[in-house]
Amino acid sequence: MSTKSATGRSRAIGFAGAVTATSYIVLGSVLLWSRLVGLDRGYASDEARTVREFVREGAYQTMFGDYVPNNHELFSLLAWATRAVVGESEIAFRLWSALPFVAGAIVVTAWLHRRMGALSGLLFLFLTTMSPLLLDITRQARGYGLAFLAMAVMTVAALEAGRSQGKWAVPVFCIAGFVGAATLPVFGIAFVATGAVLVASPELRRPTAVGLTASVGALGLFYAPHLDDVLARSRQQYGARIDGAWVLTAPIDQVLIPSLVWIDETLMDPGLGSLAFVGALALVLGSSPLLERRHEALVLTAGVVVTVATLWVTRTHVAPRFLSFLLVPLFVLLATGLASILARFATTVRAGLRPVIAAATLALFTIVSVSWMWDIARLPRESVESVASTIRTAAPPSTPVFAHVPYPQDLERNLGRPVEAVRTPAQMAAACAQPGRVVVVTQPWILESVTLPCERRPGARHHRFEQYARGRVVDVWVLPGRT
Repeated sequence: MSTKSATGRSRAIGFAGAVTATSYIVLGSVLLWSRLVGLDRGYASDEARTVREFVREGAYQTMFGDYVPNNHELFSLLAWATRAVVGESEIAFRLWSALPFVAGAIVVTAWLHRRMGALSGLLFLFLTTMSPLLLDITRQARGYGLAFLAMAVMTVAALEAGRSQGKWAVPVFCIAGFVGAATLPVFGIAFVATGAVLVASPELRRPTAVGLTASVGALGLFYAPHLDDVLARSRQQYGARIDGAWVLTAPIDQVLIPSLVWIDETLMDPGLGSLAFVGALALVLGSSPLLERRHEALVLTAGVVVTVATLWVTRTHVAPRFLSFLLVPLFVLLATGLASILARFATTVRAGLRPVIAAATLALFTIVSVSWMWDIARLPRESVESVASTIRTAAPPSTPVFAHVPYPQDLERNLGRPVEAVRTPAQMAAACAQPGRVVVVTQPWILESVTLPCERRPGARHHRFEQYARGRVVDVWVLPGRT
């Protein structure tokens, strides 16, 4: 090799290293900023319920009271302990979700960088940082960040166990599985399914069987005070069931696609039209070199497949956030699939179907996610606390409040006075017909539209509150009495 060519290669390697380091710094900065900005805003509805019914009520209520899905038990216990030390704080509680999420993203990114190359690590970090769904839920005072960290550690430990049979991998896998399932009970399905993959390996069978038995036993004790409630509440009606005709596509159209496009509370209705998107993403996922190795393929797919199949068989209602921890293995496959396609294209410079799909996926995801990130950075998730504060300031306690909103009970709790739900034009007209001052609140989300006929009444005052979720706006009218 000539000195000139060696020097050129050295410079190319140095340039690539500089680009990689710069990319990690930029993405890492965005990851931290996006999870920490605005943590002092008022609680959203589910956060408020978690804090009100479990964190403030203490460990006994969390562990022994009636179980509801809002109670992510391990998170509630950590928030209760934090409150006992530093007092109640939106920032302190939300950090128990935001910081574990950041740690989980770093763990998987570091593993991918070491085992699969810098491009895979960068793409995974990009996906986890910019995903609208993860950006929404991992900043909340709830357990989704903890579950993501648990799944990240559990997945990496399981992958490493197959590569090196290191003594540390199985205990770490079992501890992470316990943490995840103690936060979200449904996590336990993926934990056991992935554990079965390790048990199938002769070298890992005995330590995994022992660790898995101990972890499942500990989880049984953890949930024992209300195990019947956990099982009963799994029949809740929020979200949608996985349609039997589409169960094969559910990991993509009910878990992966919503995380790339929407925030929480948006469900994808599978159909013939969605098959094109499912097929395109399946082609990218199938390009992952990790699927060429039996152990890695089973570790990254068993938890997803068994969890979705279990929820389908039991006809359980689900929403994308319930299964957000499954994005760890799915994003690993998506990142490595994209990296493989792009690396192959850079070498051959042949424009085929896969490079086009990869480029289109990254371009569309970037456009959508940047828009969501901008809104989430500058707006609250929900404005219910600001709405209540404005009503208290603008109208005395005796003023009747009518609300054309999906969940009037949330406003009622924040306001501290009765709120009458409005669902029909006749009820809205009755609100306008009140003889004295009246407050009307409207939120254009999941309800049939009802026009406020008296919004232009002389002396009416209008307040608009922007938010990035649940219809994007809430309107408050303070109306003088009918004359």
